[in-house]
Parts: sequence; C-alpha cells; structure tokens
Amino acid sequence: MVDREKLLAICVLSTFLLFIFSTIPLQITYGNNFNKLRSLQDKSIVYGDFERGFQSFVSQIINQTATNGVELVGNVTHVVDGDTLDINGIRVRLSLVNTSERGQPGFKEAKEFVSSLCLGKHGELDVDDGQRRGDRYGREIGIVYCNGVNLNEKLMDNHLANILTQYCDISEFANEKWAKSDCSIEP
Repeated sequence: MVDREKLLAICVLSTFLLFIFSTIPLQITYGNNFNKLRSLQDKSIVYGDFERGFQSFVSQIINQTATNGVELVGNVTHVVDGDTLDINGIRVRLSLVNTSERGQPGFKEAKEFVSSLCLGKHGELDVDDGQRRGDRYGREIGIVYCNGVNLNEKLMDNHLANILTQYCDISEFANEKWAKSDCSIEP
C-alpha cells in the first residue's frame, strides 16, 4: 500500500513540475499577459476547433521572428485562392485585398500568381490589429510576406485584386501605399 501511495505522489509531483516548466517559456515570451491565448481559445471555442486554436498559439510562440509586426512564420502549405492561403496549416485571409472567386474571370490568374509567389516558400503574417478576431470563417487576417515580398501589395500592383473599402475604417493597413487611394485616407 505504501508503494502505491509513493507512486501516486511521484506522478502528481511530476505532473505539477511538468506544468510549471512548460509555462516558463510562455511567461518569458508574454509575461503574465496571456490575452493571445485567451483570444485564440475564445475563437476556437466559437468555431468548435480548440486544436486549431491551440496549434496557432504554439506555432506563434515557436516561430517568432525579429521582423516588426510579424506574428506567424512558417511555410505556405496551401493556396485556396488569390486572397486566402495557409501558413503552417493556419488559414489566412489577406487584409483589405479581394480577388475573384472561383468561376469568375481572373480567379485562375490570381490563384496562380499567389501560388508561384508563395506556395512552398517562407511566409510571414502581420495580423491586422483592427481585425484581430479574424473573420467569420475563423481565418487570421493581415499582410502576408512571401520570402519578404508583400503579397497584398503585389496583387494590387499586378491588377489582380481590388480593395475591400468597407474595411478601410478598421484596418491598420488602410494607410499603406497600395491601399491608400482606394481607402481615401488623407496623409
């Protein structure tokens, strides 16, 4: 009976120590502010996908970068269309930029452009502070950099997209050169 109690005590102590030592990197990275985890947890509960929300959180911690504003770094693993892609399996919607939908003129060109620029390459996401909660489909929203190239800007420069003007008043990127004329932001 004593051996069983010792084993139980060792298991409890080991679990506690594992928990403590696994949270130290989180505290070093985020201090005592776990708002990012809470927002991802809330979002994942709403969309019924806790695993995806937690994966996003862990991916952001592991893949931090020195680039200012970039919050997610990894490989572009899938291109859905001209304005939606996956970085490390996390679905991302380009901020302010809208490309043609499947079956519409320009869809194939925009998707092929994004695929050639990004698919299988290094991707970075700067989340739009004005749209931090993502969209109704659970996608993160922001500027995507593929091998250092601003994808949002390149789609506009190549006339493969237009600006979603209804988001100009909430997007932190409305004053960017590639969006400014359509968002009518005064300098």
